[in-house]
Amino acid sequence: MDLIETSDNVNRHPWELSRTQKVISKLKKLGIKGNVLDIGCGDSYFDKRLAEAVPDVTVYGVDIFLTDEIHSERVHAVNSLEKLPDVKYDFILMMDVIEHIEDDTGYVKDIVNKLKDEGTVFITVPAFMSLYSLHDKELRHFRRYNHKQLRAVTEAAGLEEAFWSYFYFCLIPLRLLTMNKTENLSGWHESEKSFKTRIVKGILNIDFSVLSALSHIFIHIPGLSLMSVNKKCVR
Repeated sequence: MDLIETSDNVNRHPWELSRTQKVISKLKKLGIKGNVLDIGCGDSYFDKRLAEAVPDVTVYGVDIFLTDEIHSERVHAVNSLEKLPDVKYDFILMMDVIEHIEDDTGYVKDIVNKLKDEGTVFITVPAFMSLYSLHDKELRHFRRYNHKQLRAVTEAAGLEEAFWSYFYFCLIPLRLLTMNKTENLSGWHESEKSFKTRIVKGILNIDFSVLSALSHIFIHIPGLSLMSVNKKCVR
């Protein structure tokens, strides 16, 4: 969850629960291992779930809005890149990050310097400027992306795209109906085990899986978000 949206509410939104589950599943299929750098880690909810699901990773997260550092055996979270170990990372995650950066290409180039030659970069961004809403303004987004725009950024940063897909097609109609309304993921008041949460999460999971499977056969259905898997170009 973006730390701008945090509150005392301990309940996780089905969107966050679904994205966490499905992205971790995708990362496991990609063979995630070793030292993982998560840029924009929020409150480290995702990193803790990743460490639980994949025993042979150590996750280093950074988020400029983090007030209390987190240090456990395999999850470390700080508020500055300068506080991270001076190592090359096997995987770098940038999930809903670069839309916050005015010079997105320059930023991704800098982060890629921390990647091993055989490393992988996994990126998610909000999709389509036509869906830019009040919620984007509140979260200080400079833009939303289509695939062509995101690929231009990653290629300029020295990455080669291995896979891409939109996800959460089912949320586009809802976004169109709420373009000028305030949204906040911390405002979900149902528990993770509640019927309502499980139903919404289940629908989102199916959406993610179907769009990803179709993308593997080069059928790309639009969605509210876009993911891209990239390898470092080594010449």
